[in-house]
Order: sequence, then C-alpha cells, then structure tokens
Amino acid sequence: MPSLDNSHGHEGSIDIGRPDQETHSTALLDMPVKAGMRGHASNGRTYAGSADNRDESTPEYRTGSTINTSFDKPLASYVPPTLGAPDAGIAAPPITARTSLSQHQTSMDFRSKQLSLLGPMRPQPTKIWKRKFVKLMVVGDSGLGKTTLISALLSKPGEQLQVHDGTNTPLNQFVKDPDSLITRVTWKDEHDKVVWVFRVQDTPGYGDDEDITKHIDLILNHINHQNTKWLDLESARDRCIDMVDVEDPRVDVCLYCLPPHRLRANDVRYMAELSKHVPIVPVIMKADTMTIHEAQRFRQEVVNRLQNPALSGIRGKIEMFQFSPSTMERAGLPSSAAMSIPPFVVIGSNDINQAALQDDPPTYWPERSYKWGTAEAFNPDHSDLLFLRSLLMAEALEEVSLAKRQRYEEWRQKHLAVPFMTRLKRAVLQFVIATALPAAAVVFAANHGFDGHRIKATVVNSARQARIPGFRKKQSVQKAQPAAAAAAMQPESTQPLLAISAERAA
Repeated sequence: MPSLDNSHGHEGSIDIGRPDQETHSTALLDMPVKAGMRGHASNGRTYAGSADNRDESTPEYRTGSTINTSFDKPLASYVPPTLGAPDAGIAAPPITARTSLSQHQTSMDFRSKQLSLLGPMRPQPTKIWKRKFVKLMVVGDSGLGKTTLISALLSKPGEQLQVHDGTNTPLNQFVKDPDSLITRVTWKDEHDKVVWVFRVQDTPGYGDDEDITKHIDLILNHINHQNTKWLDLESARDRCIDMVDVEDPRVDVCLYCLPPHRLRANDVRYMAELSKHVPIVPVIMKADTMTIHEAQRFRQEVVNRLQNPALSGIRGKIEMFQFSPSTMERAGLPSSAAMSIPPFVVIGSNDINQAALQDDPPTYWPERSYKWGTAEAFNPDHSDLLFLRSLLMAEALEEVSLAKRQRYEEWRQKHLAVPFMTRLKRAVLQFVIATALPAAAVVFAANHGFDGHRIKATVVNSARQARIPGFRKKQSVQKAQPAAAAAAMQPESTQPLLAISAERAA
C-alpha cells in the first residue's frame, strides 16, 4: 500500500511502491497535499511540475532525478492513467488526466451494463416512445347525461376539459362531421414509454322516435366506415409510414347508457344490433334516483334481458364486453360484485367539490347535493363510476385494444371474402376464355375451309410491309429455296445461270 515516508529527508514525500506493484488506493487519491509538499517516488521516478525548470501545466515522469514540486491541488488531479513501468526507451505517459466525479460515475454505470451482458440474465432492451390509440363511443337516449359521463371519465383537477355535447346535434350533422363530437385526452406512461391517445365519441340521442331503425343504421354505418377507412390506409399504395404511427379511427368499445327503473324494448334492440359490430358495456345512469334495493333489482333485470332478449328478430343472447377476473380485481372490484358487473350503475355530476380541489394533492370529486344528503360520483358505496374509470383509463386498456384488433381481423376477412356466386361466375368465364373459345375457333376454321399456308403468307407479307426485324431474312431464304429447286430440275447447261440467279436473289 502507498504510505507516507519521511526517510528520504523530504517533507511529506510519498512512497507509491515499485512499478511492478499495482497500487490503486482510493484513500491515497483523495488525500489533500499541502503547499510545498514534494512528490517523490522511492523507485527513482518522480513526477514533477517544478516552477524552477518546468511549467506546471506539463508535469511528466522523470527518471534518475528528483525534482521538487509545490502542489496546490488535490493529489487525485495528478493521478496518471497507469502506474505500471514504462517500456525501455519510451517516455512515460503524462499524468494530467483529470476525471470529474460525474464522469467517473457514468463510466462505472456503463461498465456495469457491459458486465451485465455477460451474466446469467438476459439484458433489458431500451424502450422508445410510441403512441397507442383508444376510441370509446357513448350511445343512448337523449337527456340521460352522456356528456356528463364523458366529463366524469376524463376530467382531472386543474384542467378545463372541453367536452363536445351531442345532445342537440342533429343526425345529419353527425354524419357529415362526427369528429366534431370527439373529446380527446393524452397522457404519457413513463414506465412503458407509451403516449396514450384516448378519444370519446359522443352521439346524438334518438329522443322520442318510436322507430329507431334509422338511428341504428347511422351509428352502424359510422362504425363500419371507420373500419373501411383503416383498411384503405393499410392497403394504400402511396403510404410511406408505419401503421403504428397512424391515428386509429376504429371504435374499441361502446358504452350504452340506459335510463333507470325501466328497460325499454328499443334499448334492447339497439344493444342487440350494436353488439354485432362492436362490444358493448351497458351503463345504468342516474343511480341516485334509485334505492339500494331498486338498483340491485334493475341491474339483475338488465342481465337477464341480455341473456334472453325475448324480442322478435333477435336470436341468442346479446354479447357484452367481458373484462377478465384479474382485470376486475386490479380495478378494485370485489369478487362477489365482479360476477354481476357489468352493467355499471353510475352517478354523474357537473358539480365539483371545491374543498377537494384545495387538498394536497388536489382531487377531482363530482357530487350531487340534496336536502337529505350528498351523492358522490366516485364513492364506491354510491356509484360504480370509479371502477368504470379505472377499467377504461388504466387496467383494461391493453385488453380492450387487443379485443379490437381481433375483431377487426374477423371483419376484414369477411369484408374481403368473395361471395360464392361471384367466384362461380369467375370460374365459368375463365373456362370459356381458355378452352371453349379456342375450340370453337378451330371448328369454325375447319368448316369454312381456311388455308393455313395462305394465312401464313398473309402474315409474312404484312410483317414485311411493317418492316418487322427477322422477317426479311426469312423472306430471302424462302426466295432462295425455290430457285435452288428449279436449278436442280433444269439441264446441266442451264444450271450455272440458275445458280447465279439464286445467289443474286439471296
């Protein structure tokens, strides 16, 4: 170990050992050196920056001499990169390398990462930021509080959320510009490096219309149009970006808002048609107008009607979106309540508790005040809104997105599939073109006495007139062959003349 050695007669001289010994002592590097202290090595090598004969900015190793140097900085500032003996004839490296503590810590972190690559565990890849899109649709009768529900799902303290109200929006306006009724929020997941883009599509209520077929068709056409739009983006020839970076217009899930106390036939038929195109989550609104017993009984009635609609034209049960038990548990739902949810029984309000906003941290707490008490929207004893918000905004995001992609692949397969009659017509047409027409042409030519040689000669003459390459040479060969045949049939006396004629023709 390096030690302070005063045996050399130098005040505070430091013995750093022999060159063949690695003496890396942290305590030594951090030791302050007083002014006037001389650096001396017991092996005869001394680093020096003497003010007598050297500039302090260029200290270096010296061999065979001892140079007195005054130090006014910590010794760690003069640590050489290595303490090994230099090769013969090669100057030792300078000792002016200075490394800050932050640089040293960064180097150690990088070194530990390198060593982890050689360990038994696989390395964790570095994540990059990406975007994910979720689109929610809210459907139901007018006056149930769909816009208030959207605000309660998306709002947070200190944010003025602009919710687009679709209560008074006519159907024609919704068809022309459905994006005008979309409320959008964005937040970052620092752990997974994901930017979530959450959109809620509000829709006009069907109001007092007894025949809601037109309203259903408009909503279904909108859902299918979003799927078609995504399919067109996938198959576009001029697409130059990955589909991961394209905003997804498809609907993930639909919240169907039900009035309290009574389940109407129009709502059952509406949910039956919607469930064929997008998963639905029934939500019973205005739960503060029902007692505890009424809410439990009506929830069970909705479940029974979804299992057995008992309406003409509807076969089988109406499918709801099924959250996994583990997801329901993460959202805070007890196992006893998770079996009967959905439908969710919720309370919505635009009145916010101002005292909760002043808390540290502030809390978004909507409530409805009455003479007999206060109904709190996010109180689990009053409403299921907190569980619904937890599922849609946190716990079930990946689950909902995965279900959308699977459902879209089924829709895409059906949309691109060719009907049986169309495939049969194409097969018959291909048979007629490839087999029947050539056979009919051969029969027609045989019956009308077409001469093959004459047709061939006509083709050759046409090609010669058009000056097509290759036909001129064939024409010369055909002219030379009759001349040679005629020369063979003539007497010997005329054969030389015929041969000359044939050569000229060639």
